[in-house]
Amino acid sequence: MKNIKKIISITMSLCILFLSVTSLIPRAKAAVQGTITGNEVRLRSAPTTNSTIHDYLYMGNIVSVNSTDKIAGDGCSEGWYSINYNGISGYICSSYVSLAGESYPASYGRPWTSPKKAIMGGADFISGDYLGSGQNTIYLKKFNVNPASPSYPHNHEYQANIAAPMNEAASSYRSYRDNGLLSNPLHFAIPIFNNMPAYTSHPVTGIEQGGTSTITDQAFEDELNRQGFDESYKKWLRELHNKYPNWTFEAIKTNLDFNSAVASEKIVGAVSTSCSACMDPNNIFPEVGWATPNDQTMSYFLDPRNFLMEDSILMFEDLSNNSYYTEDMVKSVLKGTFMEGNDNVDNLPYSQIFMEAGKAYNVSPVYLASLSRQEVGSTKGLVTSGEQFDYKGITYVGFYNFYNIGARSSEENPAKAGLVYASAGSVANSDGVYVGNIGDDGSVPVGPGNNDPVTPSATPVATHLANMGLNRKGNYITNLTLNATISSLKSKTNGSELTFKNASGNLLGNTEKVTTGSTVTFSTGETYTFVIYGDLTGDGNINSADLLRMRQHLLGQVTLSGAYLESARLVNVSGNINSADLLRLRQYLLGQKGINQA
Repeated sequence: MKNIKKIISITMSLCILFLSVTSLIPRAKAAVQGTITGNEVRLRSAPTTNSTIHDYLYMGNIVSVNSTDKIAGDGCSEGWYSINYNGISGYICSSYVSLAGESYPASYGRPWTSPKKAIMGGADFISGDYLGSGQNTIYLKKFNVNPASPSYPHNHEYQANIAAPMNEAASSYRSYRDNGLLSNPLHFAIPIFNNMPAYTSHPVTGIEQGGTSTITDQAFEDELNRQGFDESYKKWLRELHNKYPNWTFEAIKTNLDFNSAVASEKIVGAVSTSCSACMDPNNIFPEVGWATPNDQTMSYFLDPRNFLMEDSILMFEDLSNNSYYTEDMVKSVLKGTFMEGNDNVDNLPYSQIFMEAGKAYNVSPVYLASLSRQEVGSTKGLVTSGEQFDYKGITYVGFYNFYNIGARSSEENPAKAGLVYASAGSVANSDGVYVGNIGDDGSVPVGPGNNDPVTPSATPVATHLANMGLNRKGNYITNLTLNATISSLKSKTNGSELTFKNASGNLLGNTEKVTTGSTVTFSTGETYTFVIYGDLTGDGNINSADLLRMRQHLLGQVTLSGAYLESARLVNVSGNINSADLLRLRQYLLGQKGINQA
């Protein structure tokens, strides 16, 4: 069994998390811009989960929030927002909307300008946003299926890699085993789905073998029966109980159909492309090195019964801190990595910092160390060195992120995006001198390391477009490079004459990227709308969300119009959108054909 787990762990190694942040937003009035912070977020016709679903929104989508007064309803304890998105009006649970100009309730100690600040602040984030919200096990942080969680099922999940819980649990297990922790009275919360198959199997390693049908403790058996564990669970739990009689097991009845859960998790899940047998043949996952899992692989990793063994059971352990954790346990996790000694800024042992973080925020320090090792690797890199880097026209230096928090897959460089999150808007010159925060409009304040404002002139529209390499099609501007930022466009022409806004009419900052629906107004007063062919959702990316949007348009479930309709014209440049356009988008996502942006 250990060898099987090792094969899978090597095949499906964890590289980077993909994160959606949800939180309560302070109350305010008046319409503002909002950013969607989850995936498959439902836009409903009324403030209740029993109402019609108008559309599905994805992380990074920009919406117009009509009023930040929250509306009471059913299914969202935080309250609902009335919003508009691409001409569609409806209601969204406020947990999934980040309002422009507002900050999250906690800064988590950002900017993280030392390893200790990043480790402590990240622990604060994990504790508050996940463990304190019903996602208090490794499994539940990845697969949000706990009905006690305030977030919708399959949303607000810590990473995309479906093998991550197994890998993290294996790392923790080695520390527990080597330090005698397994003899403690550990408690495990194990999900149960409706309509589960008799078994699930991995496409490479097959069916998990083991367990026992022999009943040796009738009281334990009665407790398992009372909680609703069937024989497919009990055979494994009996074996664990025989070896560790002081362990306890709690059933979490998800009330979710297993096959439906598999289908939902596939949308937000990923497997390493090193396992070709694990990949869906219609892979639509946008990240290089990762692929959409096929049904068999997704079923295997979602099925809790495949991990009810000694070397993987810890994915179901409560991650709260406990008095039996010691620094030696943390050291065993960090052994062989750059975190084995002291950090180079605070000059403190990394093991001591993880222990302090666990105590301060009621999180297992062994888990924090395991998670950090999974996320940043064994050798020091960009996110753990504080070295200087450039991202979207701004230079950063001296920031750290030991859990890759904020490293969203929608970014052109997720690791750098995580460090920008760690900076909390602070910028520094090349000498590491902080010069203030990025302005609300995205501008860098004038000061050391920054240029003085440019004196406006009067350049013709055609000259601006030629300088930026853009085309004009009627009222639209095309030929954009994917992920082009405002600063990158301004740098090619007299940017002081240009005013960029998003689809909701709010000013875009220099670090923000141009998306379908964004507009530019020239000094002449002329305004044009940007179109990125393939970006049907207006988030500046071309991914599975756009494929879903085109399908919905063809099925009559939503109606694309304006720039969003134009962005769907991948083959039929003037006629109706049809299956040929859908095929071209799928081919692009599979890397078979490109999309002409001209």
